[in-house]
Amino acid sequence: MSTTVPSAEPIAEARRLHASAEREGIAARLLGGAAVALSTDVPLPAVLQRPYKDLDYVVRRSDARRWREFLESNGYEADAQFNALHGSQRLLHFDAVNNRQLDTFVSTFAMCHTIDLEDRLPPDSPTLAPEDILLTKLQIFEINDKDLIDSIALLLSHRVTSGREPGINSERLARVVGNDWGWFTTVADNLDKVAARLQTVGLEEADAQTVSARLAEVNEVMATAPKSIRWRARARIGRRLPWYDLPEEVNLSPGTDLDSATPLRGRRSAARFCRNCRCTGYGNSASSEGCMS
Repeated sequence: MSTTVPSAEPIAEARRLHASAEREGIAARLLGGAAVALSTDVPLPAVLQRPYKDLDYVVRRSDARRWREFLESNGYEADAQFNALHGSQRLLHFDAVNNRQLDTFVSTFAMCHTIDLEDRLPPDSPTLAPEDILLTKLQIFEINDKDLIDSIALLLSHRVTSGREPGINSERLARVVGNDWGWFTTVADNLDKVAARLQTVGLEEADAQTVSARLAEVNEVMATAPKSIRWRARARIGRRLPWYDLPEEVNLSPGTDLDSATPLRGRRSAARFCRNCRCTGYGNSASSEGCMS
């Protein structure tokens, strides 16, 4: 049994896990709300700061087994049933001391939309690249306020760039939204919501202007991105058919029998993990109220 006790402060714990995993040659990168804060060395304005309850990671498929063993030797309890059923795609672990969930995506992030992250783990950062963090926020069909706030924070903290310049990489954004009409549509809808939330969030005028200008840049990237044949074919169908998945969620505590769990609400499209996922944190605005990732 591990004698390691995870840090009570999520950002400090993310830093600890990153440093320890790197020493063991495991590439695991943070996403979610904590990644937004950790992706920049500059403190966020108070109106963009919020508590981060859970931690979310991506690992390469080849590292999944070692990552699981690493977590279990670092104070985390595995959800054995969930991991046995879904371990090729997702892993769930718990920090019982701090009542915190750690959710791992194996290679692919699949929620309302799917994105391959196998080769997208930066070598010199504890988090995903800013553009990939932003995409995981903007892929949420029923986006909630915390994700709008996080998107504003990302746009304030990172310039929209190209090539190898650090920042929100425009070529990556263009490839994702230009290949999939569903991705494009959800992201475009959510950019409008981010712009509306920017008007009320309470940023200083200079910061608000910075975010507004970067929003305009991202919208331009969207508009000018080359569109694939697949994109154009799906665009002809348009919104007559769903273009997203809504993962079905249940709210469980460690040790709960999955077969006895009651879903929080029904979904209009196929669930990523049927009714076995505790709390995706990325699926919709009605997700478990305790999820702060």
